[in-house]
Amino acid sequence: MSHEIHEIALGALGHRRGMRQRSVLETSEHLGQISGSIDANETLMRQHVKADPSVFVVNELVASKETLQSRQVPAWALKLARDEISRAICVSDSGARRDLEARLAVYNAALASSHIKRALAGRIGSYRPRHSVISGARQSRSALHPKSGDVIRVYEGLRRLAPFALRRIVLDAVLGRTGEQRLLELAAGLSLAQALSIVSGHPMVWNLSAEQDGIIAKVGFFTVGWNTPVHLDAEDPRIVCVQDGHSGSYLAFLRCAQVLSADFESEAIRLATESLVAECRKEAKKGPRFEETPLANCAVVSFRFLKFDPGEPKVNQLIAADFDDIGRGRLVELARRTCRRSSLS
Repeated sequence: MSHEIHEIALGALGHRRGMRQRSVLETSEHLGQISGSIDANETLMRQHVKADPSVFVVNELVASKETLQSRQVPAWALKLARDEISRAICVSDSGARRDLEARLAVYNAALASSHIKRALAGRIGSYRPRHSVISGARQSRSALHPKSGDVIRVYEGLRRLAPFALRRIVLDAVLGRTGEQRLLELAAGLSLAQALSIVSGHPMVWNLSAEQDGIIAKVGFFTVGWNTPVHLDAEDPRIVCVQDGHSGSYLAFLRCAQVLSADFESEAIRLATESLVAECRKEAKKGPRFEETPLANCAVVSFRFLKFDPGEPKVNQLIAADFDDIGRGRLVELARRTCRRSSLS
């Protein structure tokens, strides 16, 4: 279902360029219907030798063996996609089945096109392309062949759960259409979940359907996610929070600040802090009040600070960090405070 395999199918159907062909002149004898250009001299010679006036020698341009081998790569990628989607249709619900059937129709049409059909015909098309042919396709300048080689490589990597293939699928499926702001929040939320895992001892479980339910990860009875429904490609800032599974209350809040220039860095941090204060006050109205300094349960994260020096976090103060600090474990302190509040509640 990747975007690459759909582009390969469209290219095979002639909607886009990328199916290059190297032709060779093929000489053949025909009885009856004739296609190509007749070689008069050879025809007279064969008719005289065979004493058969119905024999004609025809010269015809056909795709070379190298072309058929190179086309075998996109043809094989389409064949794998068709087979996998055909199996998926049998176990899918009605909503997903419609999308799969639409994709399957495109792939079947691409496989029925003349240049792809001929690449799969005969002995060459019945076997997986050789490693050298796939490597040559990945190095090709044609639009479709490098993508086809990558698709086969990733598919075979997934079959054996290779880390590079899993990473590629996660990047395409989860992060491929994620906006920059949402990507910052997703990364910061995962970092906070990892810190909670370190402090609590529970494993972190990453939720791959974050767009549907707003949950980034789960750690034991903690849930890390957005406090309101989000669209992954939107750029409006949202707050990432930690929810206690026992009480249902929010224990910690995190806001990513977009620092566009050094002159507006202080303003970006101020706006992020104000939104955290508003969220803390909203949560305090639902039940027991926060401590006297609610920002002790909050953090402001920037991709990179330009002038601001957050320093080491102090007790009962807001935690400020950039992604270098996160890599050094700055959010572990927020995770400790979260676990302490959970045990108190």
